Parts: sequence; C-alpha cells; structure tokens
Amino acid sequence: MKLVFALLLVGMLFLGFGCPSEEVPPEDSPPEEEIPGEVPEGEKPEEIPEEEGNITECLDGTLVGKCSISKPKVCDIYGNLVDDAERCGCPENSVKRGSECIFSCEDGTPIGSCSIDQPFYCNSEAVLEEKVSTCGCPPGYDVYGESCKNSCEDGTSKYSCSTASPPYYCDEDYELIMNPLVCGCHSWEFLLEGKCFDPSAQEYTKGETLRVTETLSMRIDKVYLENCDDGTYMRIQLTVANSGKDSVELDENHFKFFRDENRGETRRPSGCSVGHMFRWGTLRAEETEVGQMWFRLARGAGDEYHMEYLHYYTPSVLKEFYINLEED
Repeated sequence: MKLVFALLLVGMLFLGFGCPSEEVPPEDSPPEEEIPGEVPEGEKPEEIPEEEGNITECLDGTLVGKCSISKPKVCDIYGNLVDDAERCGCPENSVKRGSECIFSCEDGTPIGSCSIDQPFYCNSEAVLEEKVSTCGCPPGYDVYGESCKNSCEDGTSKYSCSTASPPYYCDEDYELIMNPLVCGCHSWEFLLEGKCFDPSAQEYTKGETLRVTETLSMRIDKVYLENCDDGTYMRIQLTVANSGKDSVELDENHFKFFRDENRGETRRPSGCSVGHMFRWGTLRAEETEVGQMWFRLARGAGDEYHMEYLHYYTPSVLKEFYINLEED
C-alpha cells in the first residue's frame, strides 16, 4: 500500500512541473557587455590623452603661463619652455631681437667683449664698433682716436709717397699732403718754386714767355699770315732759351700749329723770303735760339690761332699750349 502511495506521489510531481528542457535565448537579446579595462588578446590598450587643463607646470617647476628663472623662457600650456623675450626679458649681456635674446655679435664675439679683430668691440646692442681705448691696436698699427691706422686712405704707408696720386705723401697724421720735394711731380709737370707746375694748363698770349720745363722756355714774338707760291703760310718768330747746365735736343716735329682746328704742316715755303730760319738740333746750356718757323695751312682762315708743343722729354705725352695769336 505504501508502494502505491509513493508511485502516485511521483506521478503527481511529473504532471505539475513537466520534463526539464534546454533554454534557448531569444533572437533579439543584446550581446554580452564587455568588462571595462579588459583588452582583447593581441591588441594594445588605447592611450587616452591627458586634457590640457590638467598640465599645471613645466619640468623646471615653472607654472603654466609664467616666466622661468631662465630668461627668456616661458612655460606654455603644453608644459614646454619656449622663448618669449618680449614678455620675460633677457638675461645680462644679451639684447632682445624679436622673441629671442642675442648674446654675441655677427663674428661670434660675446656682448661686452673685444673681438679678435682689433680694435673692434661688441657693444650692448650686439654691434661691432671700433674701441681702441678698450681693445687696443694690432702690432704695426698706431692709435688714431678710437681707430687703428697704418696707412692713408688710398693705402699709402706712413711716411711714403703715394703711387696712385703723386706727388701726394702720407704724413705722420695719416693725411695725404702735396710734397713734390720728396715725391716729385706727374710726368707732365715739373717742379717750380716748390710746387708742381703744368705749363699746358695755362693760357698764354703772344710775347709771353712760356715755361716748357724747369730750364727750357719759349716765346712767340711775332705772327704773320703770308701768301706764297705754294699756298698760305703762318710765319712765326720764335725764341727758345735753355737756362740749364745740360744740352737739350730740339726737333721741328715737336712743334705743331693749328688754325681753325686744321693742323698746319711745318715746311719751307716757295716764293716767299724765308729770312732767318729757326735752327733745329742741339741747344747747348745757357744758349738761346731765335728764328722763323713756317706752317703751311691746308685751308680756311680765322681770327685766333694757338700753338701746340710736344715735350721733347716725354714723347708719349702730348702737351698743348694755348696761345692767343694776333696777326701782325
């Protein structure tokens, strides 16, 4: 009887609960949530940048937006020390240039120091200036105010004659002065009363003595216009004097004559009485030669004439002596 009762109780339990079955999740059920902090295998965790507002100071302890004790640095919002000379200023022995501080001149000389190129000094503006009183002069140079000098402006050494501009001389004050007694004169000049004289730079008149060299002079005494059988001539009475102690050589080719810009040819006329012709050749010391020169004119007529003389001692240099001539 007890067995029947037990079976009956088991049957009633099966009828009330049914058989156990496998659970199937619904189709629209959400995926499983990932646990924060977990990283799938084989992947690196994502770096989350720190917000700017979280940076408060730079590595040297300077607060963001403040100037560092190391001028001209300022701490920016990224925690970097950057130059800002306008805001933070510059340290001693430097000068502000834009946002930077300059500590030396263009040649590398520190501000407040002498350059290896004496007498230059790097001043407070980072500019090289001559400062002999601080930096001195190199060997072989003299102090000249705040500069150093060993030559005049054209490069001539002290106590020397200029090769570029004779007869200039570089004196003890490094000034170029005329000193013909020491340096001589230009090739077309000669020394006269302590000065260089260029006779061709003067204008002369008939009858006036013309200095050709220090010892040689000439004078045109008379001028005539002559019509001869072979053409028109200018007849000139010429006096040449040698006051020196040495003989000089005279040649008729040294003398040339112009009339109305036309050159006259030196020659003996035909059909005119030549009179006493000027004697060419050697003019001895302290001797004077007087005679007539004839110039055949190619064409034209005019009111003014001039004579041109070529220095016998410098044949490569043409000397022009302008002499106002009036026909007698």
